[in-house]
Amino acid sequence: MKTAIFIALGLVVLCAVAWVIGFIFYRARMQHYIFAHQLLPSQMFAEPVAVLAPMVSPTGFSPEGREHLLQFWEAAGEGHSDKDLVAPNELTYSMEVLGHPNSTAFFVTLPPPVKKTEAHFALMVFDAPGLCCDALRHLRYFVLEHYGQKNGTPLTQLSEWTPKEDGSLKHVDHGTGTFPNKASFMARVQEIIETSGSQPKAASES
Repeated sequence: MKTAIFIALGLVVLCAVAWVIGFIFYRARMQHYIFAHQLLPSQMFAEPVAVLAPMVSPTGFSPEGREHLLQFWEAAGEGHSDKDLVAPNELTYSMEVLGHPNSTAFFVTLPPPVKKTEAHFALMVFDAPGLCCDALRHLRYFVLEHYGQKNGTPLTQLSEWTPKEDGSLKHVDHGTGTFPNKASFMARVQEIIETSGSQPKAASES
């Protein structure tokens, strides 16, 4: 009886040690994770005009807009050790339209993900006419998460963060298998938006 108890306790200890080791070596780098999954979406839902407007540009990109994004990146890294910090050299964005101006988006490219749940991309979807009038009717936030590879094929999960009444965020799973490139990610998000009916109607359709 005692032997069985000791074996059971030993297994529990081994599982706990394995979990700690896995957490230390395989968890997402905090700056990368916090930027894409917490700070950027929470600020976008809390102050959409203040977050989105500085990134607007006639060419779809501006150095000032990137500097604006870099402020969020730097804030996400505050208080973390060097192993959780990531150089923002490849952090950039472009302004895109998902089939209609009422589903305009900022496509954010993050530094390449290396740990699970870090994001390849983020997509900040809004209605451009609403942003111009400070009366947004459409606001959604998507990320494409990295989950390594299997037999040479990238593993991903497409997720969405939505706001709760208390200001916190809710994670919504939109499934796996989206290839980690811009075209595949945007096409899948456009499909989700059009299927859900969240895109506001144009004036001519009202």
